[in-house]
Amino acid sequence: MLTPPAPSDGYRISVLTVGPGGELVTLYGHDALLVERAGLPALVYNFGMYTEAAIAPHHILGGTLRYFLDVDYFDRALLIYRQENRSVRMQVLALDRATAERLADALSQNSRPENSAYAYDFARDNCTTRVRDVLDRALGGALHAQIRGTAPLTYRDHALRFAADDFFFYFLLDLGLGKSVDRPLPAWDDAFLPDELAASISRIELDDAGRRHPLVARDVVLVASDRPPFRVRPPVRAPWHAIAGIAVGALLFALGRRPERFARLSLGLASMALGAVVGLLGLWVLLLLLTNVHPTSHDNFNLLVCPPWALGMLWGGLLVTLGRPKGPRLLARFAGQSAMIAGIGVLLATSFGQDSVRVALLVVPPLIGIWLAARARKPAY
Repeated sequence: MLTPPAPSDGYRISVLTVGPGGELVTLYGHDALLVERAGLPALVYNFGMYTEAAIAPHHILGGTLRYFLDVDYFDRALLIYRQENRSVRMQVLALDRATAERLADALSQNSRPENSAYAYDFARDNCTTRVRDVLDRALGGALHAQIRGTAPLTYRDHALRFAADDFFFYFLLDLGLGKSVDRPLPAWDDAFLPDELAASISRIELDDAGRRHPLVARDVVLVASDRPPFRVRPPVRAPWHAIAGIAVGALLFALGRRPERFARLSLGLASMALGAVVGLLGLWVLLLLLTNVHPTSHDNFNLLVCPPWALGMLWGGLLVTLGRPKGPRLLARFAGQSAMIAGIGVLLATSFGQDSVRVALLVVPPLIGIWLAARARKPAY
């Protein structure tokens, strides 16, 4: 498949951009470096490797994930990606002989057992940033010098564009990310994902004795995949969230105005379900705040948008379901207080630059609907 380099060529280095796979850990794709030399097997240097022990729950919660650089034969790696239905794009780099040799030596040193492990960080130290940084060092900073400006997307935008096809995961990401991910990204930091780095290096030019030439000499697709291509931007879902949230809130309010026993039972059970969901989501955000899963989950106003206080609606909803006289009053209190806390959370999030709109549109209208429904019911049945 590859034309091997001639003995006079020295090392040939390529960036391999691997598309997403079917598992969560492969959702954002992968980057690796291919090193070839005449007479030697082609080797793939993978920075994003880990063991099961390295991703145990205590490492995830403590923020102590350890990944490492692994070396594999090119033919074997390509076969695995093809079997996993993952695309592979190869960008052959136009490096002079000395630079290519320096980069190959650095990778070889880095792959030694005593040097291969590193503290993994999804956004700041991953397989892509490792490829980006080792290339930049070999080029004497030429990469960093040309990847400048401000990126059009934030960390939240990137997270949501890849997770958009799995709504539950998409929502949990949107909920669990704090205000730090909504800041504008420098273009250098934006190249933390495989597709962004591939686009960035395709625009780089090198100066060779006064003559400028592209860093990428050849750009080919080695393995095609029938998976959907990368989304360029996250989907616009706020209007749909608003429609769904308002519709649920209106339905709940309508149940509160109906005198039938079925309406009372439905309101009580729906209130218990809503209180459990909102309250448990709030506890999940609290868990992220109190642990070191990732710094981007801290400073998160969604703890207020999904207040754990909503768990009190379980008791109020149960009393409504059982037809207890104080049920509507208790439910109205917990629902009203939860809606007020959520509203304050939205105001604070907006004031401090956190994008909590989509979460709020799904949570606040139903809470208000429960509050109005409980107030509309008669005190006894």
